[in-house]
Amino acid sequence: MSENDSPQSNEVAIVYLTRHGARIDSDDHRWLSRCTHNRADDPHLSPGGQTGAQELAEKMRQLQAEDGWKSLYIVSSPYIRCVETADAVAQALNTSIKVEPGIAEVNTSRNPGFLDIAELKQQFPSIDETYTPVMGREDLSVEYSDGACAQRSSNAAKLVSERLHGPILFVGHGASCLGIAGQFGKRGYIGYTSLSKFVRNGDAWKCTAFGEVSHLSDRKTSLNSAW
Repeated sequence: MSENDSPQSNEVAIVYLTRHGARIDSDDHRWLSRCTHNRADDPHLSPGGQTGAQELAEKMRQLQAEDGWKSLYIVSSPYIRCVETADAVAQALNTSIKVEPGIAEVNTSRNPGFLDIAELKQQFPSIDETYTPVMGREDLSVEYSDGACAQRSSNAAKLVSERLHGPILFVGHGASCLGIAGQFGKRGYIGYTSLSKFVRNGDAWKCTAFGEVSHLSDRKTSLNSAW
């Protein structure tokens, strides 16, 4: 589904929101020494995180039938843990991933360590190289609080939702999801691979599910990460 496509007649304005799966650095404190890169702020998913991503993908497949949409935009932070999570859904739905730095998390001690689109594309063929993000790496500045990240991510999500016509799944981080949720009417932290849903009625958005974990086999880890 391209950015200029109009929504199908049977589609309603829906935004889904999830946080990346559990990170490898929570399980393996020496993970970086085992990698072929030195991006300390860009850990991949743990085995449990990979399982959560697959369970999220299956849930999104179910929602495709239940909510009546034919295709879905997947908009992901460029960090590996988010793209891995998004890729599981993209594979399940046979769609692409739009990488959006505007919903990334920015570490205060270093420049954003995520890969460029061309490098990500080598690992994740489902990435849409034609997508033009609302914010680039060069637009990201040092942030010292979750609130700053949340505000920037909220603004980015608003711009994305105005550009893309049809259901959207945002895949972000703790602080960026805080802001994205707030943009669509519900402020709060969500856990790993949980699912939130927002439906637009006229000019107003309504939250119909928030931080839902019923699709996950490891609900405790997700709930404990919601901060």
